[in-house]
Amino acid sequence: MKAFYKIFAILILSYGFITAQELSVGADVVSRYIWRGADLGNNNPSIQPTIELSAGGFTAGFWGAYPMSDPAGLNEIDFYASYSFSLGKAGDLSIGFTDYMNPNSGTKIGNFNNYDDAEGPGAHFIELNVGYGGSESFPVSISFNYFLYNIENNPVYVELGYSTSVKDVSLDLFLGATPGEDALYYGTDSFNIINLGITAGKSIKISESFELPVFGSVILNPATEDLFYVIGISL
Repeated sequence: MKAFYKIFAILILSYGFITAQELSVGADVVSRYIWRGADLGNNNPSIQPTIELSAGGFTAGFWGAYPMSDPAGLNEIDFYASYSFSLGKAGDLSIGFTDYMNPNSGTKIGNFNNYDDAEGPGAHFIELNVGYGGSESFPVSISFNYFLYNIENNPVYVELGYSTSVKDVSLDLFLGATPGEDALYYGTDSFNIINLGITAGKSIKISESFELPVFGSVILNPATEDLFYVIGISL
């Protein structure tokens, strides 16, 4: 698994750098790191940098999350890659994967052990991602996410999204659920809605040449009865 993944990742990155039409770098600063209805930052503000390559329908990049007020908190670095197929006026379909990695989890970043390995699990958790992006006439998105490696029960997460706007404020509604048992990651023992909410965003004009995107989210996890409010800015 380790050797195959390294070769695969090198091939993807090599292809990306050779054919890249766009390279983007940015970061979000958020009041809390909420992932699929769970607080992964222990109620700490988080800085979340991104670097991404894109060429046609191909996208690959790194995304991270680092707590700003808890040096011992969980750090995260994700490597992701996907390819998007245009369906014309019907929208687009994408398929890809995400490698979630926690470099300060007590395991070496090169450790790809499975959860049931005698030496203990590695730092990598690999997930298959399939998504439908919606269209102008049908602005509904659907994503299917399946953990392939290093998590017991191979949990599934499905999310529906709807995007609209009111004047100059964008609105994104989302509903995420897990269909099966996963006490470790999603805290459920059967089908449950775990991520229900809305995100509003707007760009605030700072000067003639600079605008600052800001956003806020209200997120409810009905399964755990947790309610979160998150505010953030994009740099």
